[in-house]
Amino acid sequence: MQKVKVAAAAALAVCVAAWSVPASAAPPPKKDEAPARVIAIVVNGEELARDPAPRVSGYRVMVPIVRIYSALGINVARDGNTLVASAPSKRITVTVGSRRATVDTRTVMLDYPAVEIEGATFVPLRFVADSLGAQVTYDSRAERVEVVSSIVGRTPGLEQRTPGGSTQIVGTVSAVDLNSAPESVTVSKGPSVRTIAITSDARIVVQDVATRTTTPASLRDVHVGDAVSVILRRDGGVDQVVARYASRAGIIAAVSPSAFVFQSGYVVTPDKTTEITLNGQTATLADLKVGDNVTVRLNPDTGEKRQIIVARAMPSTPTPAGSAQITDIAVTAKGPLRAGDSFTVTLHGTPGGKATFDIGTYLTGLPLPEATPPGTYTTKYTVPQGINFNRTTVYGHLNVGGSDAPRAEAAQLVAVTTTQPQIVDIAPPNGSTVNNNKPSIYATYRSPTDAGINPSSVRIEVNGLDVTASSTRTDQFITYSPGAPLPDGPVTVIITIADNAGNTQKRQWTFNVRTR
Repeated sequence: MQKVKVAAAAALAVCVAAWSVPASAAPPPKKDEAPARVIAIVVNGEELARDPAPRVSGYRVMVPIVRIYSALGINVARDGNTLVASAPSKRITVTVGSRRATVDTRTVMLDYPAVEIEGATFVPLRFVADSLGAQVTYDSRAERVEVVSSIVGRTPGLEQRTPGGSTQIVGTVSAVDLNSAPESVTVSKGPSVRTIAITSDARIVVQDVATRTTTPASLRDVHVGDAVSVILRRDGGVDQVVARYASRAGIIAAVSPSAFVFQSGYVVTPDKTTEITLNGQTATLADLKVGDNVTVRLNPDTGEKRQIIVARAMPSTPTPAGSAQITDIAVTAKGPLRAGDSFTVTLHGTPGGKATFDIGTYLTGLPLPEATPPGTYTTKYTVPQGINFNRTTVYGHLNVGGSDAPRAEAAQLVAVTTTQPQIVDIAPPNGSTVNNNKPSIYATYRSPTDAGINPSSVRIEVNGLDVTASSTRTDQFITYSPGAPLPDGPVTVIITIADNAGNTQKRQWTFNVRTR
């Protein structure tokens, strides 16, 4: 009976996860209603991973362009907000936030700007056809996008020449060797494989594209399955290594034989190659339990889930006399934190040792100096710009005279978001013309972490008039329907939001009303 209940809970959560608005909230306009099922992508007959999945925005289908290009063997490089795809005999450029794209020297206008959501760049499905000459279809009943392209079997190799004369190696990390001298990373793409020695002067950067976090790192922070770009200088030495992944973090609410569900409703279905660890030990899906703290690390280009890292509070066990031990560890953090905010970490244990703390798997080995009285290790951590992570456990470590104490974890979770929240979808679209003088005006928004949006912070102005009091607003969307007809001509809308950490965002756009 218990298994039936768990499976039913997981199935229910799957349904809940497919909707972007809680059942208790007023539904958003049907014009931008989220699909009841996750939309599949099929490229040349092969179904791709559904994370991220296509989405319906207004009357158009938006698709993750890098995922589709990668499935066709097209390398994509990124420079700020600009993506450059190198297809056979083609060069395609797309800029996030812009409707203007280029295919070789030809300008192509998208019917909706490219938008970035959880680290993935979405473009209208029609652009896939325009940029590649591909055949594209969307079956709304089957919830299925299909792309048929003649670009097949011509996957470019690992190496790409850059305009400056250096070489870029692009692919997926298939191995990391920390025992060789120098250390090395192996990069693969299709049948091509290359092992690259990483010298001490190489710059290594790790990016979590889901939380928009970029941190300087070492090779031990690069994981198998990450998307990677290695820049080689003309002399063959490594200039820079950029490893990219997308994280999904949360607390397990339900587990079924094939998947588990976060409390947020996000469903995780492990792949065949997914490695699961529980408190650092190899585990299986059957070992997971409700209440476990989980971080999923997946490849942002392929959607492949290579690592599921599970942390579970374990009952303390007696420590042998004379061994290092941690009595407790605590953090003081008031709600979600933003750049410049601080929190204190304090660990009590055997005096005279070396203590460090980890913030989940995001930041590790941070020093905890010993203070007064002896056996008290404490520090204040100030949040730098560019760091984002969901509600995460803080772990303490202590070594005394070569003896390691069992790892301890703080009871309070820490959440940090230094990136502004996103206003994702708007309607009517910028620059559009509507023949309705009482159009539904709305916007959807999100935070890059689970800090969430503060609904009371959301404001909407229409032609300079604050109409927030007449709107419907939640932590995911705001919608306003004019009580009186709008005059013909331009209508300017300003939406202002703030997340629960205090980061703000504003978006302004203009559409036109024409009734005669």
